[in-house]
Amino acid sequence: MKRTILLAAMMATAAPVGAQAQACADADRVPITWSTIAGFYTDAMAKLVAGFEADHCVKVNVVNIDNSQLYNKQVIEMVGETGAYDVVTLETSEKAEFAENGFILPMTEYFADKKAQLDDVAPTLAALTVQYKGDVWGLPYYTYTAGYIYRADLLEDAGEKEAFKAKYGYDLAVPTTWKQHRDIAEFFTRKKGAMLKGAPLEKDFYGVGLMAGPFPEIQDEMSGVIWSQGADWLTDDGVVPVDAVEKAMNDYLALMQFAPPAALTVTYDGVMNQMKDGQIAQTYSFFLDQWPNAAQTETLVPGARMGVAEAPEKKAYIGGFLLAVSASSTHPKEAMDFVAYLGGHDAQMEFAKAGGTSTLMSVLSDPQFADPANRAKTGHFGTLLAIFDSMKGFRSNLFDTPFGAKIYNTMQIPLQSAAAGQITARQAAEQLAAQVEKICGGPCPIGK
Repeated sequence: MKRTILLAAMMATAAPVGAQAQACADADRVPITWSTIAGFYTDAMAKLVAGFEADHCVKVNVVNIDNSQLYNKQVIEMVGETGAYDVVTLETSEKAEFAENGFILPMTEYFADKKAQLDDVAPTLAALTVQYKGDVWGLPYYTYTAGYIYRADLLEDAGEKEAFKAKYGYDLAVPTTWKQHRDIAEFFTRKKGAMLKGAPLEKDFYGVGLMAGPFPEIQDEMSGVIWSQGADWLTDDGVVPVDAVEKAMNDYLALMQFAPPAALTVTYDGVMNQMKDGQIAQTYSFFLDQWPNAAQTETLVPGARMGVAEAPEKKAYIGGFLLAVSASSTHPKEAMDFVAYLGGHDAQMEFAKAGGTSTLMSVLSDPQFADPANRAKTGHFGTLLAIFDSMKGFRSNLFDTPFGAKIYNTMQIPLQSAAAGQITARQAAEQLAAQVEKICGGPCPIGK
């Protein structure tokens, strides 16, 4: 699950977080290498690297790797114990594998006297990213937690509200159930020439944007539905619950008729392009780090006003990118210092000011980010806080099996095939179950 927002240019105005520069000759600097996702995450955080280097006699080499290749490249270097990377970037489903196989170093002792810093990480995120089998494995520096982004002007239009209530028998509002979400998707799907907010449409309009393309994000969208059913991608016995996956897949297929035809080719950036082009009314279970992107709709679509809320049933995909230290690093102390710095309050504050989605409670709750003047960048922070509270104590077995990354990277195949109409929802669920059993060699081990 990998997200980028085209905001790198904003970082040009962000000041480095470092304090007074140390007297340190370049020849004396300890080299460490950080492997991470090419794009916004790197472009933004690399600006903050200068602050770390100012405070430490260290030279950080940032290696930009295309997101589709990051996991495989990092695994190859970890297995070979090459020491090529000192700090690695892990998606939530990858943490257990890297920890279980000894690819990364526990940082429990390092943070023993830095409890306040650990406690600042949103507890729900910390449980999913930082912690595994009683140890601390790094810090998350970015969250892609999902929620609901929608056209508030549409949901609050008097004429649309009257028509909706006449058709469905209840008030048009931010949906609190997936059934309500489905009704809204159906209601706003209209052909060119039909009326929307009292004016004729110049092109077809759709009730929902979906990430049904051949990318991993399709399972992220479906996760909120699976979890709101009280199910998970893996049972506690380590097997795929076929009936639950089939139901979630059928719910997804029911929405496909209300999404643009391009749904079968796009991921998050495509959905945002549809929103900014005035094609869709709402998202499904969607990554809130895209809020600064979605907010641009207000300047691109006449009369548009954007809203953000928790996903229906208060369940959605949740997680973040973890910075962890390679077990083969030749400079583990400096690498740990770097992780603590980028995941720390000062760097996260600058990251947030640039449009990055922080993982720290102190940053997400800072009053300046609730100021309407900052709404275009940080208008989703309050919703994230609500999500973390609603999902407190949440766990997913997908994130707690050392096979989670391998499972995650294959899930899209049967799910997207069903979305494209090539197989049924039942076949998709059964194929996923068979793939998972093969990956794990039987029931998957679950370790928390």
